Amino acid sequence: MITFLKKFLFEGFVPGDFTGGTIHTISLVLLIASCIVFPAFLIGKGEKKVHRWMKGIALSMLVVYFARRGIDIIRGANWIERLWPFYLCNVNTVFIGLCVLFDWKRGREFLFVTGLIGGLFTFAIPQGIYSDRFLTLAVLDSIYSHYGIIVIPVVYFATGTMNLRFSNIWKVFAGMLLALFNVEVLQRLLLTEYHDYLFLHSDLPFTIPGVPQFFILAGLCFILFPFIYMLWQIYEKTVLRSLLGKSQSNLLEQETA
Repeated sequence: MITFLKKFLFEGFVPGDFTGGTIHTISLVLLIASCIVFPAFLIGKGEKKVHRWMKGIALSMLVVYFARRGIDIIRGANWIERLWPFYLCNVNTVFIGLCVLFDWKRGREFLFVTGLIGGLFTFAIPQGIYSDRFLTLAVLDSIYSHYGIIVIPVVYFATGTMNLRFSNIWKVFAGMLLALFNVEVLQRLLLTEYHDYLFLHSDLPFTIPGVPQFFILAGLCFILFPFIYMLWQIYEKTVLRSLLGKSQSNLLEQETA
């Protein structure tokens, strides 16, 4: 039992790149099913029920996230590096979880939009996630963190619990600038080692040799952020209003006017 726990918690069972393997397939099936089943079950049931179900995902996501990092700290890792979220998906994991648990409104638009996009990109290009043939805490944390930052926004958007308006899109761009400051300035001040997986010195597959990653990322933001907002507008007008019914549609109009 102790050997199993050591392998699950930090040693691993059969380390390697198992992208496309059994765990990868199962996680994709669960993700797609959750994005369909949760909205279908919760739409029209009221915001309180949506919040209650999503709080369960948020709480368990944070428990797994901090359990992994707590074990790393006990084993000697730098506590600032492990606890402070520098990576954008880590920022989304921590603060989407806290937003849902404590019903925070400020910053939610940035977190939900970038969390949804970042999570989808990660599942599409899962570098370093499926690092063992079997489920370990590290693999579980990576999968569940990205699962949560996709499913929670999808459910909030699909049920009309949270609405997107183009007049607020500046908040998402402002949040990205704060995320850039977090990585490029705060990280250099707080840590002896500097890691930039995304903004200026990324080695992700969609980089272009000789072109700073910042410009590629900025271009993607100017395309994807408005696309998410436009998609929400179309969904709200063509699907959501008919599903919610006339009375709730009128309420939705008042809330988003």
